[in-house]
Amino acid sequence: MYHGFSIVLVALALGREVRCFFTYWALQYLVKEKPVFQLNDEGQTHRKLLEEHMKKGHIQEISEILTQSKSMGAKFYVCTNSMGLLNISRDELVNEVDKSMGLTTFLAETGHDQILFI
Repeated sequence: MYHGFSIVLVALALGREVRCFFTYWALQYLVKEKPVFQLNDEGQTHRKLLEEHMKKGHIQEISEILTQSKSMGAKFYVCTNSMGLLNISRDELVNEVDKSMGLTTFLAETGHDQILFI
């Protein structure tokens, strides 16, 4: 997730429009009050490294990155199918999420924009 958000922040700093579509396991990072280190998809080595750098202030928390990205103009969308699969309701998601929609709708709305899958 951190690599993806690095790309988001750089693109925003360059003045690009950024729309992010969160699906499946990435969606878990948008659940309110769920610390990133409770998620199982980060490897133990990576988790320790990230945690150390966060404590030192070298890396921001995902929640801080979401807020910063949003303030710079990013739009965040979540996959309705993934929400159903993971039993996550819209009320459980952070306020930075703009809208929930299916992949087909997201692709239709983005038209011919560049798409990067991470």
